[in-house]
Amino acid sequence: MLKFSMEFSYPNPLQTPLKVGTLGPNNTSSGHTLNYLATQWQAEEITVIPCWFDSFTELKDSLLDNKVDLALVPHAYDRINDFYMEPQFKLRFIFTYPTPVYGLAKRKNSELVTENCTIVTHPAPFPLLPYLLPNYQDKVNIKVKFVNSTSIASLEVKEGLADLAITNEQALKDNDLEFIAIYGKIDMSWSIFQKQSLLN
Repeated sequence: MLKFSMEFSYPNPLQTPLKVGTLGPNNTSSGHTLNYLATQWQAEEITVIPCWFDSFTELKDSLLDNKVDLALVPHAYDRINDFYMEPQFKLRFIFTYPTPVYGLAKRKNSELVTENCTIVTHPAPFPLLPYLLPNYQDKVNIKVKFVNSTSIASLEVKEGLADLAITNEQALKDNDLEFIAIYGKIDMSWSIFQKQSLLN
C-alpha cells in the first residue's frame, strides 16, 4: 500500500498571529479551507489572520514580499506551478479537504434561461458545466465568462451581470441565489507554501 506523510512545521521563530493568504473572500472554496485550517491551528493556540487576495498571482507576490507568512493554494489552480517552481518558496504541507457543494445557480424568483444567456465561472470548475447543464454546447448563444473566483461569479449573477454561475454553496447563500443543478462537493488537495528566507 502506498503511503505518504508530511509533517507541518511552523515558521521558526513562530510569530503569532500567523498571516495566511489565499483566494478570497471567505466564501470561496479557498476561504472555506483556510477557515478550517484556522480552526485546527486554534486548537494549538496559534492565532491566524486570514488574508484574502483577488488572485493567486497577487498572493504569490505578497508571499515574495513577506506580507504573508504562508500561502494556501488548491491543486485545481491552473498555474500552481508558479508556486512550485519559485526558487524562493518551499512546500510545507499537502492535505486534502473537500470544497463546499458546487452547482449551477441563478437569481431567486427569476426566469430560468438556458439559451441566449451568460454563464460566469472560475476556470477551475468549468469542466463541471456539461454535468450541470447537459448538451449546453447545443444550446443557442451561450456565452461563458471567466472570473477570478466563485464568489465573483455569484456576485455577478446577483447584480444582473450574468444569468447563471457555477459556484459553491457558501457564495450562493451570501448572494441570495438558488441552485438549478447540483454537482456536490469536490475532493480537493491543497498545498501550503512558505518563503525560503523564513525557514531554518
